[in-house]
Amino acid sequence: MELNKLSPEAKAFFDALTPAMKESIMQSGAKLTTKNDLERFVQNSLSGAPGVTVKL
Repeated sequence: MELNKLSPEAKAFFDALTPAMKESIMQSGAKLTTKNDLERFVQNSLSGAPGVTVKL
């Protein structure tokens, strides 16, 4: 993922994530450019985690 290709809304969302989630996104190699893309990535990443509820 290239930070300079994020929409302003996506950049704001990315900046609000935890450092661990940011690192996970960066290492994934996923082509994310919109806030929707990032929200889906976070939801999918955390969907199997016990005791975690994702509210976006």
